[in-house]
Amino acid sequence: METERSYKKPIITSVIVGLAVLFGLLVIAGAGDVIAVFARFDLRYLPLILMLAPLNYLLRYVKWNYFLKQVGVKPEPAANRLVFMSGLGMTVTPAKVGELLKCYLLKEHMGTPVSVTSPVVMAERLTDALAMVLLASIGSLYFAHGLLVLVFTTVFLGFVVLFFHYDPLFNRFAGFLEKKWLFKRGSQFLREFQQSSKTLFTVKSLLFTTFLGVVSWSFEGFVIFFTVRAIGGSVSVLESFFVVAFSSVVGTLSFLPGGLGVAEGSIMALLLFVGLGTEMAAATTVITRFSTLWLGGAVGLLGLFLIRKKFFPSSETAP
Repeated sequence: METERSYKKPIITSVIVGLAVLFGLLVIAGAGDVIAVFARFDLRYLPLILMLAPLNYLLRYVKWNYFLKQVGVKPEPAANRLVFMSGLGMTVTPAKVGELLKCYLLKEHMGTPVSVTSPVVMAERLTDALAMVLLASIGSLYFAHGLLVLVFTTVFLGFVVLFFHYDPLFNRFAGFLEKKWLFKRGSQFLREFQQSSKTLFTVKSLLFTTFLGVVSWSFEGFVIFFTVRAIGGSVSVLESFFVVAFSSVVGTLSFLPGGLGVAEGSIMALLLFVGLGTEMAAATTVITRFSTLWLGGAVGLLGLFLIRKKFFPSSETAP
């Protein structure tokens, strides 16, 4: 499939950059010290840590299915699972825009127009962003003024939702953008997304999918919590939530593939801030990024291989 081949170059590039970032972490923290930390890793925690990321994927798959039903798309279950898996491999594309591959795979499989399914991908990303911001705010309860941050964030997110559902306010903003040539093209996309959001983001839908997002991404916070425990350190659950959510938001806003470099730097800096030693922070960062980024990438590549073999066998011989 031509669409699939177009994503191979950024994935390979991201792997190279990711290895460079890993090497940089080892240099900063001291490779010998980091290896010593891994050597004392309590293996009793390993099965639990390895189980957390798949639990995240499972709840995200539930959300994907929920949104598909909202727009009336009902793919064959076996194909749909592989489509979703394939999308996980696109986490290393800038701002995860490569997840639009799922739309093209559904078009190839059942002829569903990309215009129908692309709002679903956008809805996934938006509810993930809402969940991350909320999770970071929940984690901030550990710090001074954390409750104020949580209240402010909740009110702000409520305003964003109201903005998309209240036509007079939205139309005034979109009309303002249309008068500015720099934003004219983006304003049209914004109008189309607003119409889709009315279907996808009913109050019930938004509450349910954002709740799923908060729970699913909290599993990644527990990766930090149990990893630090396994290497002999100590952080609170709230601190772990804050670290994983805040670093993910910063990584996404960087628009770099997978937030490479920015997310790792944020995780390590925050872990140092909460009191971990440099070598412990580096080791925890490596394991956390394996769980939040590279494991998903590997699952995605497996999904691409399986879906091509089972549902698009002719593409294997295509030039």
